[in-house]
Amino acid sequence: MAERTGTNSAVVKQKNMEAVKLMLYREAPISRAEIAANLGLTPATITNITSALINQGVVEEISDEGVAAHGTTGRRPILIDLKRDSFTVLGVSMGRDSTRYAITDMRGKVLAKGIYEVMNDDYSVMIHQLQGILSLIEKEHNDLWQKLLGIGLGIPGVVNAHSGQLKNHGSERISWCNQPLGEEISKFTGLPVRVANNVKARSSAISLFWPELLEGDTMFALCYVSFGIACPFVLDNRVFNGAEDAAGEIGKMILRPYLKEEVGFAPAGSLEALSSVYAILKQCRERMEQGEATILNELCPESENLHLSQVLEAQRQGDPMVCEILDQAMFYVGIALANIVDIINPHLVLLSGAIFTNLQNAETVERTLKEKAFLADPESLRVVPVDMGEYAGAVGAAACCVEKYFLHA
Repeated sequence: MAERTGTNSAVVKQKNMEAVKLMLYREAPISRAEIAANLGLTPATITNITSALINQGVVEEISDEGVAAHGTTGRRPILIDLKRDSFTVLGVSMGRDSTRYAITDMRGKVLAKGIYEVMNDDYSVMIHQLQGILSLIEKEHNDLWQKLLGIGLGIPGVVNAHSGQLKNHGSERISWCNQPLGEEISKFTGLPVRVANNVKARSSAISLFWPELLEGDTMFALCYVSFGIACPFVLDNRVFNGAEDAAGEIGKMILRPYLKEEVGFAPAGSLEALSSVYAILKQCRERMEQGEATILNELCPESENLHLSQVLEAQRQGDPMVCEILDQAMFYVGIALANIVDIINPHLVLLSGAIFTNLQNAETVERTLKEKAFLADPESLRVVPVDMGEYAGAVGAAACCVEKYFLHA
């Protein structure tokens, strides 16, 4: 049988459409000629694609007043841009400490936001809780709700990229696993719903809504340190999921295999058992209870009530015990990231999480990473702490929704 070759024209058209949409997110306002030149497509192809997007009401021609002429002479070309108010998007971050929502425009500008209590660990209770929250959001922001493209839900844990189901990987929310969360919420609201891992969602927000952080890079890693630790990586503007959707779960990486004690839900000797917020608080509490002199005794006399904000304040005040614990925790984060850098070789690693509000923690990670990683040119690797704000998870969930129901639709 002869070998079959060729391409599927529908697939090619879809890829061209996606490339143009992404170019608009990254470079607009931009002319059709510039899009054609950047993507290597014919002017006719670009005209057909942009005309279709204009007819859909998601792209518009704009005045070039105040816009650089991009080095052209003579008549200025007509520029096009995304019509950012064509749709709104709702993102809900179902975190371990709170539930936050954000309604954004198509470029991630937050138009409305709010915070609710932590979701119940029991799935059936949580569903009714979430439905109640969504009903309140619809009532309070009905004008924005009527323009929704869809809803994004961001949750911790390993999430199947296709079904949107949380997988059973030792999560504390066991009853949520393998449940049709997206389907149930879609049926309740009548809107398309995408469920995604909360940190991968943050990566999508950076790639789509905050490309200025990337300085042109299309490959980067985002290390997020909180009660869990994850480091998803984006390759050619797409989050890499892996065969079982668990790519980026570096918190489970074993760094000290001879340790036997599990820390919360973290495997013994894992990065999360050594460096997560949970692990840091546990170490601080234990040493406070042993009677060790520390500023924490003044900031929080009752060790069981200790919070990360107090630990960070003690670090800022130079508390030796806290500085030692955090230096060691960040050392292990640097070791783990050195292994990631050796594998995927990015030029950019972003550090996110409240722990990096104290820049010395980011400096410890960067120093360790560059000492331990195999780098042909250490100066080519940028390690950058980013403050994405308290609503980053919700905005990230919105970005995942834009990716699925606009960018790749």
